[in-house]
Amino acid sequence: MEQPSPGFALRCANVSKTFAVQREQRVWRILLGMDRDGGGPVVEALRDISLTVPRGKIVGVLGRNGAGKSTLLRLLGQVYTPTTGRIEINGQVAGLFELGGMGNPNLTGREYATRYLQFMGVAGDSVADILEDIADFSELGDAFDQRIRTYSSGMASRLYFAVATAYQHEIYLIDELLSVGDEHFQAKCWRRMRERLLGGASGVLVTHDWTAIVKLCEQACVIDEGRFSFVGSSDSAVVRYLDLRVPPAEAARFPDTIPTEFVLRSGEDSVIRLPVEVLDDVAVDLAISVEMLRIGVGWEIVILSEYYPVADTAGNYTVEFRIPALPLAPGKYSLNLFLAQRPLPGMRPKAGLDCRSWTYGNGLTLRVEGKPFPAAVTLPFTVRPIPAEAV
Repeated sequence: MEQPSPGFALRCANVSKTFAVQREQRVWRILLGMDRDGGGPVVEALRDISLTVPRGKIVGVLGRNGAGKSTLLRLLGQVYTPTTGRIEINGQVAGLFELGGMGNPNLTGREYATRYLQFMGVAGDSVADILEDIADFSELGDAFDQRIRTYSSGMASRLYFAVATAYQHEIYLIDELLSVGDEHFQAKCWRRMRERLLGGASGVLVTHDWTAIVKLCEQACVIDEGRFSFVGSSDSAVVRYLDLRVPPAEAARFPDTIPTEFVLRSGEDSVIRLPVEVLDDVAVDLAISVEMLRIGVGWEIVILSEYYPVADTAGNYTVEFRIPALPLAPGKYSLNLFLAQRPLPGMRPKAGLDCRSWTYGNGLTLRVEGKPFPAAVTLPFTVRPIPAEAV
């Protein structure tokens, strides 16, 4: 009887990795067989890392340079072996890091792609079709049949990415490679990775680009000095990573009594009531935005208001935002609020006074209830039949 597949694609438990510091004198002692006890100074690159990647999910790892991101990816890709801990992999892995390691620069692009496909077990008539797709995606033209040593770094990156993503793998290990090439090619990379993700792929994306995390990942970790300092939702990980400071609410603020969640009905006339405390005699404006997280796209603004006046004297106020026939599909959204001082003629643009936003970690939740429909929003429109003779 066939055993059911585990619910995870990749898992590591209590993984650590240390590297010996190789000084010149010690290297000679190792080569001469005089240093077999493994003594000497070491660098602890990773410490007690535990991570589970569910099937069909991409988990992000955010960290600055030197935090241990690439070491972790190389451990997961079995380039390194862990000093301590255990790694389990359930599926075929495509490593989008150290690309080009499968060949040498004297191979042509076509020869490199063919060798890679053979290594991955691709055979038969499908090889020719995949090679054609690689040549088309990489946009190398005649250079596809020239030696890789004649390529620029950008051309090589396009080839390697095209080869590694040419067909659906089960697990992807990605290291900053969605930024290869110009904007046109980057857009193609994002589109392909979205296709692979929607096709059921799993994987790990390590990067210092937080926008990439919210585009591809529901869950993410923050790594700092070889340890995970945070594990949770991708938006919360970004908040932890950015560590933005909320503007000082010196002239106006949202009180602590403001609700953390608002519940509205899709398609119905809706009102969002917001309390505001104006502390000084200054002109204060308020704006709101409603955003949703879509995997493969990132945070999208679905409703964005203009700045509306609240008051110009100190006091407690309530502002009502009225939305006729709420056009949002049922679901969970982020409600963001922004208080700003209205500039006088000749003054600089609006100065922030207080805010509630997911990027600061203090955003509010908007929960929309009602009958589902296959879109994020519904736009009002009318249909008027036109007689054929009038067209």
